Amino acid sequence: MGYSYVCSFAIYLPFALLIYLALFGSGFKYCLSCLSHTADGYMTPPDITEAYEGGFRKMLILIAMIFLTGLVISLANTYLGAAIGGVVALLVTLSFPAIIINYAITDSMLESLNLANIFSLINSIGLPYGLILAFILIMSGSVAVLYQLVAVIPSSLNGLFLFAVTFYYLIVLHHLMGYMVFQYQTALGYSARLQGGPIKKRGNHDIAMAKISTLIKQAEFNDATKLFQEQIQMNADNLPLNSRFFELLLATKNHEALTAFLPSYFKLLASNNRQDLISRSYKRVMVNIPGFELEDASLKLLISQACFDQNDPRVTIKLLHGIHKKHPDFKDLLPALNLLAQALDEYPKYAPHATACRKLISRLSTQKA
Repeated sequence: MGYSYVCSFAIYLPFALLIYLALFGSGFKYCLSCLSHTADGYMTPPDITEAYEGGFRKMLILIAMIFLTGLVISLANTYLGAAIGGVVALLVTLSFPAIIINYAITDSMLESLNLANIFSLINSIGLPYGLILAFILIMSGSVAVLYQLVAVIPSSLNGLFLFAVTFYYLIVLHHLMGYMVFQYQTALGYSARLQGGPIKKRGNHDIAMAKISTLIKQAEFNDATKLFQEQIQMNADNLPLNSRFFELLLATKNHEALTAFLPSYFKLLASNNRQDLISRSYKRVMVNIPGFELEDASLKLLISQACFDQNDPRVTIKLLHGIHKKHPDFKDLLPALNLLAQALDEYPKYAPHATACRKLISRLSTQKA
């Protein structure tokens, strides 16, 4: 009988685990949908069916992010001491809402864990980010109190009650984080699909933007793209408008339009001292459109400089490698090669390449002289 009981338990355990993971994944996916939905300007909950689309993948990514952040804390505690480990644990805890927000915006685990993106988001939001942390503390305390009160509930309903309460709080939290993104969308380089609030007086631009929103809802992306292009020709320096167009092109993976639009968009970001958004936006393009290539040498240099300034020399090397062969007549070839040499210096294993790059710079400088 004991053997039979063990066998039954062994069969039941994986089944129960799968049910738990499915529920957890669906709940987390719906929380992310709430964040994205609110960030787009919608103040009503998203359709519940969104919880079932890709929930398992989102859950695995969340587990991976928790594992990686936990590993960082463990390594800091082991090799740097308990005091430093405690500081790292505190910083990771304070940064986790920013990680979740970045993941909801970019849908990329690497981008969400990027320290530069985390600090940029926290710096852009400022004090309201602390309010989110305060709400998390309040929520945690409330859940802890509720855990003590469930003793009066029959044991068969304990798990269901706690699951419902926990995810209710999580949905509220993600809604608040989404609203924070919506409020600070310009600073974060995010563009809401729907602007909330009544419009008292609408000019031609407002009417055109309303029409664009309608076209997007109806999945008429080609018409929306053409109307966006007309508006940008008349409002070339409007950064929020350009950012919204970028989001549309990225979402629809419009390779041709994106190739034509990126030079002017990234130059506009540079003129607004938003090199951080140049770096982040380019990485998002590469994640969403694998194989996307740049043909404009000046754009490569602009993005390379922005990525290098954001402590990502890897992208700089990738963009500028072989630029003297691909663009031999580029007027800023020497500055590009100098930047490439600096990026190569960041990796000791590339020391011979850095030396060869500087020899090439010397030879080209002599030829020009």
